[in-house]
Amino acid sequence: MLGELIAQLERPDVARGVVAALPSDVARKIEQRAAAASMPMTDFMAGAVREFLDGADDDLWFQLLTIIRKSDDPGLAAVQTILQWVVMDQ
Repeated sequence: MLGELIAQLERPDVARGVVAALPSDVARKIEQRAAAASMPMTDFMAGAVREFLDGADDDLWFQLLTIIRKSDDPGLAAVQTILQWVVMDQ
């Protein structure tokens, strides 16, 4: 489920749906970071999520799994949480 959503993040309609459900400050930061990297927002989002998944430590995975378990839409919740962590950390 999560892998499927990550793979689809490069589709503009999927990326827009994910961003639309984010707090506006997070969405704005994603747009700014993508522009600063001269990347389409979809590519930035997919890359940021993949990079996070490759490098996340055990504590972050535990936090993410807790969020996923409590969500009605685990894949979306995971991607949105990861994006929030990525852009709010900078």
